[in-house]
Amino acid sequence: MPIDTDFVSYFTQVQASAGWDRILASFARFLVLDRSACVLDVGCGPGSLVRRLAHEAAFAQGCDADHCMIEQAQCLAQAEGLINVEYRVGVLPKLPYDADTFDVVTATNVIFLQHDPVAALRGLAHVCKPNGMVAMLNPSPQMNVAAATALADQQGLIDFNRASFINWANVAEQNHRFSAERITQMFETIELSDIVIESKISGLALFAKARKRDGGKER
Repeated sequence: MPIDTDFVSYFTQVQASAGWDRILASFARFLVLDRSACVLDVGCGPGSLVRRLAHEAAFAQGCDADHCMIEQAQCLAQAEGLINVEYRVGVLPKLPYDADTFDVVTATNVIFLQHDPVAALRGLAHVCKPNGMVAMLNPSPQMNVAAATALADQQGLIDFNRASFINWANVAEQNHRFSAERITQMFETIELSDIVIESKISGLALFAKARKRDGGKER
């Protein structure tokens, strides 16, 4: 990481920032969760979204490829006294859960990093129940260092908040940046339906969600 050599500490600080907290709060509202839902967040990092969803759903789980991230997520959940939270180490596309397990499966800032994003989405859909929801947040094609810098200037971002936001743009430039059309194509490829896509962060990111059809393709 160009900002902090400690991977876990860096992302813990990112998730604790006011800007990212607002983004995750907006994403949680976008999901429109049922109180009885069982939710999985894939690529959860230190688990900020999982902890937030634990207050809105019956049960929230988080999964990340890095065991140190999972240890940090567990510590932070315990510090909040959450008892309806669980974390596991796991890697897309073969997640460590049975098929058709969760009502909602989310991935924020994860799918755009995948070498094969369609395979990764199949991994999300595989563990989602039929008629359940798959949702994700990713940078849009408009996200780049110049655009992020301009928005940071406009919003008066300074210090770590500014540096981490521009770093996100730098990472986005080196990976996938999905348009609404591309998201729709990927969702339809794995037979997700009722697709909803919303532009966020002044058009620099897209929220997307869709339903897993009964008998939809998985792998």
